[in-house]
Amino acid sequence: MSTPTRWTSTHAGSTAAELHRGALLATALEYAARGWHVFPLIPGAKRPATPRHAADGCDHRDPWCRGGHTGWEQRATTNPDRITRAWTTAAYGVGIACGPSGLLVIDTDTPKPGAALPPVESRGEATSGEGVLIALAEACGDLPETWTVDTPSGGVHRYFTTEHLTEPLGNSAGRLGPWIDTRGNGGYVVAPPTVTDAGRYLVGLDTPPEPLPAWLVQRLTTRPAAPASPRELRPVTHRSAYLRAVLTKEAEHVREATEGGRNHALFAAACCLGELIAGGSLTESDAAGTLLDASAGHIAAGAFTEAEAFATVRSGFRRGAAKPRTAA
Repeated sequence: MSTPTRWTSTHAGSTAAELHRGALLATALEYAARGWHVFPLIPGAKRPATPRHAADGCDHRDPWCRGGHTGWEQRATTNPDRITRAWTTAAYGVGIACGPSGLLVIDTDTPKPGAALPPVESRGEATSGEGVLIALAEACGDLPETWTVDTPSGGVHRYFTTEHLTEPLGNSAGRLGPWIDTRGNGGYVVAPPTVTDAGRYLVGLDTPPEPLPAWLVQRLTTRPAAPASPRELRPVTHRSAYLRAVLTKEAEHVREATEGGRNHALFAAACCLGELIAGGSLTESDAAGTLLDASAGHIAAGAFTEAEAFATVRSGFRRGAAKPRTAA
């Protein structure tokens, strides 16, 4: 095992704060040189520093949004000049946009203090995400050594490359098992040497990221069947450009929702898609899958559980069914 990277910076100053800011800048530039798209996080927090507004509150006055709302994923960059300008203005944390970077990150966490353990059938003898993932690997396939990050909560981020995949992977919460989330398209991770109120993110194993193993690809691309709808829907044989745009827009509204408005954003998106389900243009399982994937970050943040998110989605579908419409 190689020694974890010790970050240094030619931009470092004489004070501890300047040294930290210099290390953040140097590391952001190093990630960009690897082809990883970075963006600034609010100092001391895990939230993107920009945009400062949600998609549904965009007034297009932000220069980035003059042609339409632009979120953190679209603003993530490998451009050294843009990175230098950003990180010389404040001690921003470093976020990595997984999708544009060609990464899928597996986040294994530890149980929250006082939380009840999930049923034994879902976790075996494991009492943490690491234990669940290792048990899965022993049963299903190899878990190669790859670039890893140790998180302040005692969890681990494993970085895998996805260039070999034919279809992009989004985010998931609990699909691999208890205490395991993944971040892909539409998701990001906090990267070293970021410091939050919970502590510092540190490189655990400094080795090039490995391709995502086939057995993990299979598990992440197979979604459990959604509960059957009480009525038969006309199958969708062609997804129009309009329908794709609606799905993308509603998923973005959910992902970009901020604290206090997350459940409302999910319900509103489900209402919109529920109208298309009632009109026969969209299947309930496709719509639910899109919205649950978009909710993964909020589920991981503890805003609601996956079961609560699904209940909100179903409620929105029922509301939307009162106004059926078809895709253009």
